[in-house]
Formats: sequence, C-alpha cells, structure tokens
Amino acid sequence: MNAIWTTIIIVCFVAITVTNPNTLLSLCVESGTQAVNYTLQLVAIYALWQGVFCVAERCNLVEKLAKILKKLNTFLYGNISTAAQNYISLNMASNIVGVGNAATPSAIEAIKLMENDTTLSRGGAMLFVINACGLQLVPTTVIGMRASFSSQNPSAILLPTIVCTVATLVLGVFLVNVAYPKK
Repeated sequence: MNAIWTTIIIVCFVAITVTNPNTLLSLCVESGTQAVNYTLQLVAIYALWQGVFCVAERCNLVEKLAKILKKLNTFLYGNISTAAQNYISLNMASNIVGVGNAATPSAIEAIKLMENDTTLSRGGAMLFVINACGLQLVPTTVIGMRASFSSQNPSAILLPTIVCTVATLVLGVFLVNVAYPKK
C-alpha cells in the first residue's frame, strides 16, 4: 500500500511540475495553510467537548448516565462490567452530541475491558457497529465546520443527519443480532 501511495504522489508532483510548474509551490503552501486552519478549528471544537466530558466524569455524571443506560447497555452489549458500562455511556454521549473523535478513547477502554479472547465478542461487535453508525442528535463538528466556512444556515443538516444516523444504527444493530445471536 505504501508503494501505491508513493507512486501516486510522485506521479502527481511530476504531472503538476510538467503542466504548470509555477503553481507547484503556491499550491503546496496554500494546501498546507488550509490543513493547519482546519486542524485548529477542529481542535477548538474537540477541546471544548473533552473539557465538558472531563467535568462530567469528575462530577460522577458518567456513572449516573451509566445507571440510566444500564438496561439499554445490557440489551445491546450483554453482561459487561460496570467500568465498561461507564466507558460505553461516555462513548454514547460523545457520539450523540456529535464529537465522534472525542468518543474514541472511551471506546478503546471499553473494548479493552470487554474483549479477552482473540475472537470478537457480540458486545465488541455491537460497540464497533454503533460507533461506525455514529448516532448524532447534534452534529457539532459538522455544524462548527459549516459555521467556520460562513454557511448561511450551518444547522440545516440536523434533520437529515438524525434520519440517516438512526436508520444506519437500526440496521447495524439488526445485523449484529443476526451475526451474533443472543445465547
């Protein structure tokens, strides 16, 4: 795979150098500047939500959320430890408010607690599928990016996002239940 990407990059550089050599440097600088700007915008969004989740964890809101979601977690993931339930609840909350990348550390910790074997368990598969579906009630990252690009209505994506993520979530949970029947 590295050879393929390296070849593609070399071919692109050669093509742009041959066709329009004056733009090579300006394109590289402009693209690099845009990448840094996008990264800083995303860092600001994630820093805010990571701070909110750290405060929630210190105020024991994560444990309270885990208690509220215990029946749902048991239905979806089976019998899992309290610590795994806490991480899954934090992960679900992160995904619901639209900061899926901020949810990754809690998902990794939950998987570490749930998986003991080399074969993926039903709970691990369910967590993977639910994260991949990315249920979002408020897609804050996308709204933030749309706002940073001066969109006239950055939150216009709310309804389509909810419909799409709920549909994929229902289908994903159904397929995991087909692939991993409850015992």
